[in-house]
Amino acid sequence: MAAKRPKSTGSALPEDFETTMRELRSIVERLESEDGGLEAAVTHFERGVKLQQHAQKQLEAARLRIEELLPEGGLAELDADDDEEEQ
Repeated sequence: MAAKRPKSTGSALPEDFETTMRELRSIVERLESEDGGLEAAVTHFERGVKLQQHAQKQLEAARLRIEELLPEGGLAELDADDDEEEQ
């Protein structure tokens, strides 16, 4: 019996961040719960790495869009406000 392959083994990456994160969570859950063998685990892991990198790019693109909307130093001020609230 062949090991189960991940649902999304294709190279297409999700267009939106939420879908990327859902697929990434699904892969993590499968890796934690399945006993599908080494090859399946490596395939899941490879897809997870691609998704993580893609999510990072999506976050960076969103950050750049926000920076364009804020006045000079606006994002740094927001970060400083968040740091003060955590203390």
